[in-house]
Amino acid sequence: MRHWLILLLTLCCLTACQQKPIRICASDKETAMQLKTLLEQGGCRTRFGGRDTGRTIYFGLPPVLQEQYQPLVDSLCEDGYLIVGDGRDLVLHGKGEKGTLYAMYSFLEMMGYRLYTPDAMVVPDVSRMELPVCRKLSNPAFRYREVAYYYPNHSQLYADWHHLHSMADRDSLFGMFVHTFGRLLPPSEYYDAQPEWYSLNNGRRMRDGQLCLSNPEVFEELCQRLSDAMSRRPEAQIWSVSPNDNYNVCECAECRHLDSLYGGHSGTLMWFVGNVARRFPDKTISTLAYQYTRQAPLATASRPPALPDNLQVMLCPIEAGRELPIATSPKEASFRKDMADWHQLTDNIFLWDYVVQFRNFWDPFPNLHVLQPNLQFFRNNGAQMMFEQGTGPHNVSSWMDIRCYLIAKLLWNPDADIEALMEDFFQGYYGEAGKYVKAIVDTMTRAVVDGGERLNIYGYPVDAVETYLQPQLLQQYDSLMAQAYTVADSAVRERLRFFQLALDFAHVELQAAGLMPTTEESLRTLADDMTKDMDRYGVIMMMEMGIKPRKYYDNLCHYADKAFYAGPRHPVSLRQPATAPYATGRLDDGRVGILDYRYDWLGFWGDTLDATMALDETETFSSVSLDFYFYPLSWIFLPQRVAFYVSDDMKTWRQVGEEFPESPEILATPSIHNVTFTADNSLKAKYLRVVAEPLPEIPSWHRAAGSKPWIFTDEIFVK
Repeated sequence: MRHWLILLLTLCCLTACQQKPIRICASDKETAMQLKTLLEQGGCRTRFGGRDTGRTIYFGLPPVLQEQYQPLVDSLCEDGYLIVGDGRDLVLHGKGEKGTLYAMYSFLEMMGYRLYTPDAMVVPDVSRMELPVCRKLSNPAFRYREVAYYYPNHSQLYADWHHLHSMADRDSLFGMFVHTFGRLLPPSEYYDAQPEWYSLNNGRRMRDGQLCLSNPEVFEELCQRLSDAMSRRPEAQIWSVSPNDNYNVCECAECRHLDSLYGGHSGTLMWFVGNVARRFPDKTISTLAYQYTRQAPLATASRPPALPDNLQVMLCPIEAGRELPIATSPKEASFRKDMADWHQLTDNIFLWDYVVQFRNFWDPFPNLHVLQPNLQFFRNNGAQMMFEQGTGPHNVSSWMDIRCYLIAKLLWNPDADIEALMEDFFQGYYGEAGKYVKAIVDTMTRAVVDGGERLNIYGYPVDAVETYLQPQLLQQYDSLMAQAYTVADSAVRERLRFFQLALDFAHVELQAAGLMPTTEESLRTLADDMTKDMDRYGVIMMMEMGIKPRKYYDNLCHYADKAFYAGPRHPVSLRQPATAPYATGRLDDGRVGILDYRYDWLGFWGDTLDATMALDETETFSSVSLDFYFYPLSWIFLPQRVAFYVSDDMKTWRQVGEEFPESPEILATPSIHNVTFTADNSLKAKYLRVVAEPLPEIPSWHRAAGSKPWIFTDEIFVK
């Protein structure tokens, strides 16, 4: 009997100690179910509604608390939220469609939950969780917060958890989004009949340029097309009327006159788009302060344009370096002035920022130290909406996990404790290995800041060989990575490998550029392992121009074939020199080009490549090959004709072959094209001559039509 009594008392004690379930009261059952599920995953007992358990979470402000907290509720902005708790009850209340949802995720973070990436959630033990005593009111610094990265666009949970807008949200908000002149008045429909509607450059109307904004017919037809588009999408609030992505502003006399009246190209654009905005007062009309329109209209203009309230200025600091904060960098004084000038004209500023290296998505690009001060600067100077351009909604790239996480937190609160955020991420995401990854990031950052070189969003790893990618630093990074792997479990090892790919890419690029020692086998193996893992992680493009990992590997193998060529090399002379600044090096020095025309390529601007190779006495050969770089965005085309000649005295030349490469109508994807002449029978000669004739002018489909093209080559091989 005594034993039964002891057992009964023990069970009573255990029952008394067991916490009562948390009652969840919500009209939105879907959101409440998310909370219930996550709390129960952490061991917390919950239930919907029913009798008061003494611990209740309310979604929305219950009537009994309405009077007490209404002043706080009234101070909420769109998406803002309020979390109020007295230790017994907790209220999650937000404004707008998602404010309460954001309050819920913020509460979970207060309890120790984390979502570092869509596949890396931390669920703490909340089996004995006490509801907090708190009063947290939080409003976003920016009313629109988009990070153009993979995570927010492939995980609604990630986007909501971090209070972000996705591309789907943008598509709902915007009827048209940037660079819309070509969409509003398509040259394919209008140019042949109305060439005068398009920009005049170098004496000709450009099919692939801008619009002639001084032409009243352009304004009327554009407004009609815009009205038709709005009727098809009446729910869309913002419509972009903005220049195409090029510099070909109209130079006709009428447009130049408008520039003089309204204070420059941006003044003419604001005059034109401002009139469009007045035509559609119930919509927001957005336009670009970008490149040639980045500078605000001159205050000294005789007719400075007045900006209507529904005209949105989308300001883009694409030229800014990322080695120092924009607010303090001596090199960014012009942008600071531009933003201040725009802020004087309007509060309706959409800031389009750039946070990755677009020419090489897998360069480490250590810019984490400028994310916070730049967002603080944008907020303090009138930016209401933020678009952080990463590597796009469908591509994965270097440092995406940490960069996207920090940007998301800072978009909501630019004054957040950045050091605490980073420490939390490295420890929570990488565990014990985090200290080694953080050491790599910190070392790179110091090298960038101390080096004084520009951190360019259109740079290459070779640009950083004197700063954060010094060969001796790469050795340090490799050592730190090796230590990180020793303390990592299988899940963390996968995250480390993803981080390491950026270091592998730097190794490959520097080795291929001849800046680090390597062997053919080592280079091929490193590149093969890297690109296979990139494929495994879902990498679609390695750079903005669209190179896929396996295409990159193929290019690298082609480079290795040339760089480690074991056959004879012969001296080559040029009849006319290459064109500066692409005139260093020779066609016989063993230095072969990679997918970057600035290094180890010789360029000829509008001139014929005429090269003579002196063979060994009367040497027998069967083929001659050379590569040409192709990148029309930089005016680099293939030659129209490549002819091959032989001679025994350099006086009398006999043509033995010719090739006619064709330049495809591809503007912005670089590539390397091989031209090879193969003889039917072996040839004997003392001298070989290669003549590559450029196109007479850049073709009509190109925006620089009529100008002189470049041709680039790197080495001549004879077999």
